[in-house]
Amino acid sequence: MITPLESEHQKVLLRNWARGNRESGEELLRQMLPGIYGLCYRILGRDADAQDAAQETFARMCAEIRKGTEIRDVRKWAATVAMNRSIDMKRVRGREVELEPELAPAAETADPLDRIDGENLRKWMEKLPERYRVVLHHHFYMDMKPQEIAEVMKLEAGTARVLLHRAIAALRKAAGQEKGTTEP
Repeated sequence: MITPLESEHQKVLLRNWARGNRESGEELLRQMLPGIYGLCYRILGRDADAQDAAQETFARMCAEIRKGTEIRDVRKWAATVAMNRSIDMKRVRGREVELEPELAPAAETADPLDRIDGENLRKWMEKLPERYRVVLHHHFYMDMKPQEIAEVMKLEAGTARVLLHRAIAALRKAAGQEKGTTEP
C-alpha cells in the first residue's frame, strides 16, 4: 500500500515535472507506469493501445498540473484518467478485449489463488466480466483499498466492496471449475 509520504512525494514529483524537471518526470513514470499500463492493458487488450492510453494519462497529468489543478492523490487520479481513457478508446474501437498472455504475480498471501501460474490466472480472468477484471486489477496490482476503488470507479464504497468480493468469488469459482477439468 502506498503511504501518505509516498503520495506526497508523487505530488512533488508531478509539480517538478510540470515545471520542466525531466528527472522528476522520469522518476514519477518509473513509479507509476507499470500499474497504469497494466490497467490500460486489462481494459484494451493490446499493447500499443495500452501504451497510448498510459502515455495520454501522463500527458494529461502534466497539463492539469500546469493549469494549476490540485491533485490530492496522484495515484487515484491517474488510475481514474487511465481507466476513462481506456474505456473511451475501447468504445471507439468497438471490439472485445483479450487479456495479456501472462499476468504479473500477485503479492505473497495465504490465498491459494495467489500461488497459481500466470497462464491459468489469465484463462480464469478471461471468463470474468470487464468490470470484475478492472476491480481486481485495482485491488491486486495497484494496491487500492475498496474505498479508493470506489472513488476511481465512481461507485459507493459499499458497492465497491461488494463488487470486489464478487469478483474474487467469481475468480475462485472459475479456478475451481477449471481445476476439476484438468489432469493432475
